[in-house]
Amino acid sequence: MLAFRPVMWFGGDSASYLATGLRLIPDPSRVGGYGFMLWALRPLHSFVAVAAVQHAMGLAIGVLIYLLAHRYRVPGWAATLAALPVLFDAYELQLESDVLPDVAFAFLVMVALYLLLRSAVERRLADVAVAGLALGLSAILWPVGLVLLLVLLVALVAGVLRKRVGWLAVAAALGCGIVPVLGYAAWFDAHQHQFSLTRSDGVFLWSRTMSFADCAVIKPPSDERRLCPPPGPRIAASLYIWDGDSPLLRMPGGRFSARTNSLAMDFALRAITAQPGGYAAAVAHDLALSFYWNRPVHPDPGIVDRYQFSFAATAWVPASMSTPGGGTVARDQVRYAGQPAATRVVEPFASWLVSYQRWGYLRGTLLGVILLGGLAVMIVRRKGSGSSAGALPWAFAVTILVVPPLIADFDLRYLVPAVPVACLAAVLSFGKRTWTTSPAATATTARPALTAPAEDTRTTSLPSESTSTASPDST
Repeated sequence: MLAFRPVMWFGGDSASYLATGLRLIPDPSRVGGYGFMLWALRPLHSFVAVAAVQHAMGLAIGVLIYLLAHRYRVPGWAATLAALPVLFDAYELQLESDVLPDVAFAFLVMVALYLLLRSAVERRLADVAVAGLALGLSAILWPVGLVLLLVLLVALVAGVLRKRVGWLAVAAALGCGIVPVLGYAAWFDAHQHQFSLTRSDGVFLWSRTMSFADCAVIKPPSDERRLCPPPGPRIAASLYIWDGDSPLLRMPGGRFSARTNSLAMDFALRAITAQPGGYAAAVAHDLALSFYWNRPVHPDPGIVDRYQFSFAATAWVPASMSTPGGGTVARDQVRYAGQPAATRVVEPFASWLVSYQRWGYLRGTLLGVILLGGLAVMIVRRKGSGSSAGALPWAFAVTILVVPPLIADFDLRYLVPAVPVACLAAVLSFGKRTWTTSPAATATTARPALTAPAEDTRTTSLPSESTSTASPDST
């Protein structure tokens, strides 16, 4: 916060979220729940306050990891080690300073996991309900949260089938989780006349297929043919949305009209059906980028530079760029904080962070080791009746990593929310407490708490892009 004041900007994405926070109108290109957080903080008239809240969320994630590890009798040194990446990773610190939803998303996911896992002998219905609500709120920050809610529901249903929780827990998680999603969709419908979270899901899935789509194989109908990839070498998938030669620009209504989004979705589904091998290879390639030793330059150098402290003061979009609702970047900043808010670099603190970022982060290869190591320990300990409390966070971490390449593209910022969850999964795999089964837990579900009093009974845990600098550029 001392180094880059008052806050850092991620180009058109940040501008879009700020416009939503000021005027409470949705941007059809992305889910804008983060704008509500900015709206809630607006009475403070300070972007410094926004950065402070996000840094506090990062600290809280580290604390929650440590507390959960402690509850599962993990040695203090191991609990500390698991919390180190979120507390000291340079890319985590950088995103905490950005006007972006990633840190808030990660915080809500960790809150949900803490509520679900904090007790090995009792599962309170209120905890399950609030955890579902937290995941529902995370979904309107980043749609991956909706998939995480589905993962939780599957885990809860599995618990019901094993008679470890009741159906009321499933209903509570689903009911509380879906409320923010339905509320956001209704708000979006009031402004955009479409009951959905965005008008870009088809566009992003279409961009995913641009890595491999061959219209000679797909044979799209006439109204979709203009969505075929342009001739020449293929570029990163997400860049096809924002590139100056994007086929989307030839579509009536522009990139994110309802018709364009619908046609793009149809084209994408045809491409995946006609070329399943190409789709699988594209997803596998982008997923592998998560585990490179060095940070991959993807989707292009301009996007990667946005995650570097050395480019913090770069104006990625012009101050005069229009924003949703009739504003501009500069006017919106003044309206929110009372003065222009371009990032200022303050020495010597900025140079310290620039130097620190060269080595102070979790390598992708180590993230892979953490995931595989945690899984291996859980498999071995499951055979030996050990704790499997790490199963749910492990599933969450894999989901966060896999979903973006499945539906869009790889981006460095998508790694950051997965890291603390993966570390939590790994450290809990060494935990000494186990979930238990009791007749009380298998009885009627209309109980305020789901309990399992015997601590030593065997069971498992429950739930266990050359982008245009004048345009928003990510999901």
